[in-house]
Formats: sequence, C-alpha cells, structure tokens
Amino acid sequence: MAYNFNGKRITALNRLVLEVVKQYVKEHPEISYVELKKIFRDDISGSRGIIKNKEDFENWKQNIQDAEKRFFIKDDEAIKLKNDVIYVNQGWGGDWTDGKTKKRKEGNKKRFLEFAKNELHYSIDSDNTGEEENNLEVEETQSILEIKNIILYGAPGVGKTHNYKNLISMIEDGKAQKEIFDTISANQYVDLENENFETIKKEKRVEFVTFHQSYSYEDFIEGFRPNESGNIELEDGIFKNISSEANNNLIDSLSNNVNTNFKSVLTQFQLKYDIGNKLKTYNNISEFTISKYTDKSIHIMVNENKFSISYLPLEELYKSHKIKPINNPQDVINALSGRFKGLATYYYSVFREMLSFKEVKQSTTALKNFYIVIDEINRGNISKIFGELITLIEEDKRDVYEVTLPYSKEKFKVPSNLYIIATMNSTDKSIATIDIALRRRFTFLKMKPNENLVPIIAKKLFKNLNDFIKNNLNKDYMLGHSYFMNIQNNEDLEFVKKYKIEPLLEEYFYVDKLKLKEALEILHGNMPDISNN
Repeated sequence: MAYNFNGKRITALNRLVLEVVKQYVKEHPEISYVELKKIFRDDISGSRGIIKNKEDFENWKQNIQDAEKRFFIKDDEAIKLKNDVIYVNQGWGGDWTDGKTKKRKEGNKKRFLEFAKNELHYSIDSDNTGEEENNLEVEETQSILEIKNIILYGAPGVGKTHNYKNLISMIEDGKAQKEIFDTISANQYVDLENENFETIKKEKRVEFVTFHQSYSYEDFIEGFRPNESGNIELEDGIFKNISSEANNNLIDSLSNNVNTNFKSVLTQFQLKYDIGNKLKTYNNISEFTISKYTDKSIHIMVNENKFSISYLPLEELYKSHKIKPINNPQDVINALSGRFKGLATYYYSVFREMLSFKEVKQSTTALKNFYIVIDEINRGNISKIFGELITLIEEDKRDVYEVTLPYSKEKFKVPSNLYIIATMNSTDKSIATIDIALRRRFTFLKMKPNENLVPIIAKKLFKNLNDFIKNNLNKDYMLGHSYFMNIQNNEDLEFVKKYKIEPLLEEYFYVDKLKLKEALEILHGNMPDISNN
C-alpha cells in the first residue's frame, strides 16, 4: 500500500503519520504541545498515543523495553514546536487477520486515515501498487503484545495446553506480535519457556482454571460459599483475585513515577486526600472539603456551597508548569480559560498539593504482566460465568470502565496488565454454540499438527491418517502430533494406536461404519499409502 499526501508518495503508514503531524505543525506554528495533544488524541492510536513530547517520552519509556524503537526520535524526525519538541508513534502495523473468520480487518490504521481525512480534512489517496517497505520494521518494534485476550484452538493433541506456556514466556520476553503468533502457530520450540514460566509461577502471576457446564459467576468472580465452620460468607473468585493482584501492581508501578505525569500525580493526590479530607486555600485563611471523586473532576464543599474542580484544566496547568513555572494564584488565573477563572483559588490550592508529589521518592516497583489461563473455555456458559464483566475484558476498556459488583458492591475494573489466555478443542460439539460475545472479544490463534515433531517410526502413519481425516471429515479434526511424540519403539506405537488413536477414530466416524473401517485399516497398516490420492 502506498499513500499520496502533500505532493509526496509515501510507502509506509508510519511515515504517513509522521508527515501528517509535521504538516499540521507547519500550518499552526504557534501551537503548544498541550493543544496539539488534543488534536492528535491518544484514542486514535491505542495505548501508546500518537505523539509525546520529550519529557513525556522519557517518563513513559522507563517501564517500556526498546521504547526508542517505537517512536521517531532521531533529530531529523523529531518535530520542533515553539517551546518544545515532539516524537511521533511509528507502531502502525496495518491490517490483521481474524484467526476465526480468516477475514482481514483494520484497526488503528483505519482510524488514523479516517481522522486525517474527516477531521483534519487532508487529501490522502492510497493505492496498492507499492509495498510498505517499513512494515517489517514496524512489526518488529511492537515488542509488547497489545492483544490481551487470546484463544488457542485446534484438534486434540496439537499442543494447545502445552503452548500457553510458550505464549506466556514470549510475552514476558517482549517478543514482537508477529513472531509470537508465527512461533506458536507453527508449534516451534521456545527455549525461553522453562526459565520465564517458572519465574512467573513462583511470583504467583499466573492462574489456571478449567471451565465446565457447572462453573459459575460465583466461582469465577465472587459469591457466597460455606466456610470451614459451616457459615455462609462472601468469597472472591479466581478472576477477581488475579485482577486485584494485577491492578495493585499497576498502581504501585505508577506510584513510583509520581514525578513523571499528571495521571500518577492525580493518583497520589487521591490516595492522600480521601473523601472528607480538608485542604487549606493558598493563603491558609480558609479551607474546603473533598466531597467526591468522579472520572472527570474533584467535587469540593466550601461551607454549604458545592463546586467541581475539573481534571482537564488541572492537567493543562501541570504541563504548562513544566515549561513556565506557576508560582501563585495569578499565574493560575492567567493560565485558566474563562469558565474556570472563578474557581482559581481552589484550582491553585489543589494544584499546589499535586506539585508536592513531584519530588516524592519511593522504592521501585516494576510493572509486571499477570495471566489467567482458561482451559476448555467453550465448555462453560460464558454469559453465566463472566456476567457484566464480558465488556470490561476488551483491550480498550481496560483501566477505564468499571462496574459495581452485585454481591460485594465494590467498584471493579479489569487492568491492562492482565492477559486472558484460553484453549478450545475445535472438534468439541459445544463449539457450535460458543457465545458470540466471546468470539468478538478474543483473538483466535489456530494450532495445527506439526509433522516435524513426530518421530520417524510414526511419521508415515501420522500423514496417512491425517490425509484420510482431512479428505473425509474436516482438516480441523486432524490428529495432533502430541499423540506420537513420545514413541520410542514399535511397542510404544502399538500401544498408542490401540488405546489412544483407535477410540478417537471411533468417535470421529461413529455414524459412518464404512469410513471407520477404512480409517482403522490405515491405522493398523492394512491399506496402501493414500497421500498421493
């Protein structure tokens, strides 16, 4: 794909994004970083945003491996503003394929192009005559897997349960998304597995559960159960527990960087000043009370009067302070837009307290990933098990949307550092009734039989049986390689044929006795090689 923009032919989407931002800054030479950030919004590109100034980038990269590869930061690529410099995100990998439907889909790429055309009113023509020469480079720089919900699916014996360990190990090692998916799909050996996975287990960052017909919301999230003394009490389920652990780690990692960004400073302020706490005004003569926190503002009470302090102007004050220090209420009045000026006294008081957290030093807590592995996910009643949380597991809802849990009445979010990895047997009849809500919220990664993992003594049999199954049933029913991997001699092979493969073939062809007979003849060596038929 190539793009024609501003008289240039650009053969990579990430370069197009860079050129669009450059052009907009050229057209608005007086624009500030804060104003530019409102135009090139984070929600267009996902978690890392489109642009960062140098200070935001330096703060962000502290917990991000190979962060320098994710933005254009070279001198000839950095964009100079009047009093600042900005870097542009280069992680625009383009289209992807839905593992279940096999359809090509567009993600951030489509959103950015629509934004540039419809909101910026730029003329961008595209054609298919060129290749995106930087596409491989972009995919390799995506070292953190942004897809949080993954289902490994396939026939019995293709290594679904085994490969969830490989998947987790590669995520921990920061492998690129394409490398992870290609490696797992091909059932390739991952030499990181033992060390990485065992470390995660010791740190209790992974949980394993198997779904079944009787599994419920009360088991998974929270519910009332009898305790050891026979009394009924409320207990947290496995998903709520690991979500809480992941969220605590996320908050702790942010608290280490209280001097880095507004979000973490706001978090520290809220932790210190709970509802009901009082703050002094700037001259220490009067005081006001924190009455409520919402997603957008702090509610305060002054005597019997109620006001709200919005986060947006506070964030603008915080970022402006980095460029030109704000030292008194008059500076706040000058910086605030008209409708906020009347509350400048209280904005300054809150802002002054927030600034005190910039110098707080705390012990380092690294941001870590947590994992819940769900075996046989299609066997559970998804609506019954996940309940209202099915929406919260979506990648773009993490950390943002919350619900009130029905039993405990607690507020609950699904954190962004929690991966949900599931397995699904594609030959199971229950797959036909799998919840559509599950299908659209997970990325499906198909596991295929790998002939290279089968020993020589069983390779011909393995190939003949799978050719027969593919031609007469469906390729999704082909035998997995794990049935044959541990065969050392003819005695082992005969055991596997009689007690593992034969019962499986009887189940596959239980309504077609003729096909079953043919399959058993292949299994026991009474039929010629059919691989070329």
